[in-house]
Amino acid sequence: MSLGNVSGREPGNVSILLVEDNPVDAAFVMGMLRNEAQCGSCRHVTDLTGALAELSATEVDVVLLDLNLGDSSGYETFDRIRRSSAQAAILVLSGSDDEELASRTVREGGQDYLVKGSFDRKLLLRAIRYAVERKTSEEALRKSEATARAIFENSLDAIVMFDDRGALVEVNPAAAALFGLPRPDLVGKSLREAGGEGFEAEVARMRRESSSSGRGKFILICADRKRHVVDYCFKANVLPGRHLGVMRDITEQQSLEDQLRQSQKMEAVGRLAGNVAHDFNNILGIITGYAELIELHAQDDRLRSKADRILSATLKASSLTKQLLAFGRKQVVKPALLNLANVVSELSSMITCLAGAETQIAVLTSKMAGLVYADQGQMEQVLLNLVTNAHEAMPYGGMLTIVIERFEVRDGSPELPAGIYVRLSVQDTGSGISPDVKVHIFDPFFTTKPAGSGLGLSTVLGIVKQAAGYITVDSVPQKGSIFTIYLPVAAEVTETEEPHLEPQARESAGEETILLVDDEEELGNTATEYLERCGYRVLKARAVDEAMQIARKFDDKISLLITDVVMPGGSGRGLVEHMRQERPETGILVISGYADDAVRQHGFEEPTAFLQKPFTLQSLSVKIRALLDDTKSRVGS
Repeated sequence: MSLGNVSGREPGNVSILLVEDNPVDAAFVMGMLRNEAQCGSCRHVTDLTGALAELSATEVDVVLLDLNLGDSSGYETFDRIRRSSAQAAILVLSGSDDEELASRTVREGGQDYLVKGSFDRKLLLRAIRYAVERKTSEEALRKSEATARAIFENSLDAIVMFDDRGALVEVNPAAAALFGLPRPDLVGKSLREAGGEGFEAEVARMRRESSSSGRGKFILICADRKRHVVDYCFKANVLPGRHLGVMRDITEQQSLEDQLRQSQKMEAVGRLAGNVAHDFNNILGIITGYAELIELHAQDDRLRSKADRILSATLKASSLTKQLLAFGRKQVVKPALLNLANVVSELSSMITCLAGAETQIAVLTSKMAGLVYADQGQMEQVLLNLVTNAHEAMPYGGMLTIVIERFEVRDGSPELPAGIYVRLSVQDTGSGISPDVKVHIFDPFFTTKPAGSGLGLSTVLGIVKQAAGYITVDSVPQKGSIFTIYLPVAAEVTETEEPHLEPQARESAGEETILLVDDEEELGNTATEYLERCGYRVLKARAVDEAMQIARKFDDKISLLITDVVMPGGSGRGLVEHMRQERPETGILVISGYADDAVRQHGFEEPTAFLQKPFTLQSLSVKIRALLDDTKSRVGS
C-alpha cells in the first residue's frame, strides 16, 4: 500500500521520525516503511532527549512515538513532543492498551493510538496518511481561524454577535470603543442596554420582516449618552442561534453631509437675498434721484425739507441692503478699522425689530473704547445673531442690554490672554442655558430649537476667531445669559474722529457727451435730467445692443460710458470691451446694485471705476467730473 499523494505533497516529501527504545520494535516499524515512495526520510531515535533535538533541528511531518522511553514515560512523553513541534502529526505506538491514555492523547492533539502487535504494514501506512491529512486540515483551519480572529480583533468597524434573546455574546475592540464600555461589561447585555432603543428596534424590524440580512442607519446611544449615527449591516444565523452585526460610526460623515446641504441651502438663500438687495438698490436709486430733483427745483422750503427727509430715509434703507448683500456674500470680506459703537448705532433699527415690542433695550456704548480690525458686515452678523438668540430666550419679553467698553486684562489665560480689548456684551433676562447644553452651544449643527440650523453661534465663534478675538458665555437657568466678545484694540479713537461719515458731494458741471446705459428707465430718466442740468450731453440706452447702435451712429466724441453690470441683450462687460475697441478714448464708469466686488465677479479689469447703487445724483456728478478730468490730464501728458 502506498501513502499516496498526501495533501498535495510531491513523492518523497513526507518526513517521519520514529521514537522507539526497543530495537526489535524499531526494526519492525522501519521495515514496514522501507521502500515506501512517499517517505522522504525516516529517522530513528531511542529517547526523548534525542527526539526533542531532532524536532528542534529539522522539520518533521509525522512522529511515530512510543510513550515509554528510557528518559520519559506515559502522557508526559506525548506532552513534551506535542509542545516542541506543533506542526507534526503525532501517531502513538504503544505497548499498552490503555483506553484512558489513548483517549487523552487523541483528545489533546494526537492523530491516532496504535497498540504494538495489533497492526500490520497496511494499517500503519493508512494511519500515517490519515494523520498527515488530519493535521494538514487542522493547520489550515487554525490559520483560517487566526485570520478570522485577526480581522475580528483589528477591524475598524464595530462587530458584535448576539443570540436569539438579543444578548451580546461577542464584541470586538472597535465595538467596545463605539459603545464606550469594556468588552467584559458588554458581553451579556441586551441590545437596548448596550446601544439604546435604535439598536434594538433595527434588529426587531429585521425579525418582523423575516429577513436573513439587513442594512441601514440608526442612532446609537453610548455609555456617555452621546448620540452616534451608525451605518449597520446585520446577518442572521451565521452560527446556530447566533447573529452578526457590523456597524460603522458615520457621525462625522453625516455631519459633513448636513453641513453641505445646509451650505447649499444658505447659498440659495444668499443668492436670493443678494438679488433682492440688487433690485431694491435700483428702486432706491430712482427714489433718491427724484427726491434730489424735487429738492433742486422746489421753491418752497417745506417741500425741500420733505425731499431731504426722503433722501435721509433712502440712505437708511441703503444700509439695510448692504446687510442683505453681506448676508448673500455679494460683498468681499474686507477687514478695516471699526468703531463698534458706530456699528451698533447703524443697526439700532434692526435690533429693535429683532428684539420685539415686548423687550426693553438698553444700549451703553463708549465711542472712545478704541477701534478694532474686523469686517463690518461680519460684526453686524455677530451682533444680529446674538440679539436673535436673546429674543428667542425671552419669548414673552424681558431686558436686552448691549454694552461696548474698553477692557484691560492684566493676568491673562489661554482663554483670554493679557491685553487691551474692546468688550462687546449682549445680556438677556431669558430662560438661560443649562450646563449640559452650554458645553455644546458653539458646535456646528447643535441646536435645541425644533427648526434651528445650529449654525448661528458656530458662525459667531468663527467670525470672532477670525478677528483674533475671544468669546465667553455666562448663564444661569431661568435668570438669563450674557455673551461677551473681546476684540483686540487695533487703534485709538480721537475725539474729533467721526467714522462712517462721508463728505457732502457738490454739484459738478461739464459739457462732455456721456453714454448712459441702464435697464431701469426711471433711474436713467432722473440721472439724464440731472446731468443735462449740469451741462452734459446725455445719450441714453436701456440695453447693450441699443447702446452699441447709438455709439456706432454718433459721429462726435463720447467722453464717458456709464453702464450697469447686468442688462438685457448682453453684459456690461461685453459693452465695455466693445467701446474700448471702437472708442478707446472713452472713459468707463460701471454702476451696480451689487457691491464693488461685482466688477471683478463679472470679469471687469481691476482699475475699472465703480459706483454702487443707490447713489445720489450729486455723488454721481462728482464721480463723473473726477473721471473726465483724470482722462484729460492723462491724454494731455
